Amino acid sequence: MTNRVHIDAPAGIVEIEGEKDFVEGLLAKLFPLLEEAGFGSRATAKTNQIDIGDETPEPEDEGAEESSITKAKAKRKRSVAPKGHSCADRMLSMKSVGFFKEKRGTADIVTGLAEKGFTHKPNQVSAAGESLFKRGLLQRTKEGNGPFQYYWDRD
Repeated sequence: MTNRVHIDAPAGIVEIEGEKDFVEGLLAKLFPLLEEAGFGSRATAKTNQIDIGDETPEPEDEGAEESSITKAKAKRKRSVAPKGHSCADRMLSMKSVGFFKEKRGTADIVTGLAEKGFTHKPNQVSAAGESLFKRGLLQRTKEGNGPFQYYWDRD
């Protein structure tokens, strides 16, 4: 008969499967280690990787363990472009030099941005155009079943 234990102390998950004596023996070894490590408590948890076998693992030196924990928990910072570097900001700069005096489609805007050295995909331009339209910074029209045409004739 196989016994199975599944512990999900918020996302720490420990699964043990095997004969009754095997599972009970491992649980007896694990519970003190889990309590000491603060298993599942996000505020004080230390990420210890323990290989349970016939022997109890040797503790590593404290300094090395702390640095590996710090590295493991470091969150990746989201890179945000500096102000003025979004597609919408670049489209506004093109508006200020008269690019939108004529009606322009998404492909025309992508080409115009490329001529200035900015690489944007059509879906980025379309999303930025939508945003600028909603904020009242660009006008748009739709002719037939084609895509939107953006323009500005209010200056």
